[in-house]
Amino acid sequence: MSRIKTAYPNFVNIITPNKETPTVDLWYQRLSANGITLEQALQALDKHIDSSRFEPTIADIINNKPVLSIYDIQKQEREQEQLALKEYHENNEVVPMPDHIREKINALLQKTKVGDSE
Repeated sequence: MSRIKTAYPNFVNIITPNKETPTVDLWYQRLSANGITLEQALQALDKHIDSSRFEPTIADIINNKPVLSIYDIQKQEREQEQLALKEYHENNEVVPMPDHIREKINALLQKTKVGDSE
């Protein structure tokens, strides 16, 4: 909201420091309900600022949501997996694999090697 107020000085909003307001709540609720992340909202806002002299509405931000390519989606998935793994390592004790399990896995791998004849 402060970014909108900076770009559009006549923008009327009801923001008070450290207090939630109906305006902020409504924007957050509608953007979240439409699957808009903060990063996407800021990108859409930048696009709106570059193309319009009037302050944006919620619909302007939702309709300017950037379209993600398959590569962007895969990147986000990898980042989420890395964060989940990092969180797991931080919250759980990770120990080496027991020898008896390692031996069983190695035995299975030896059986499945191509070209081995028994």
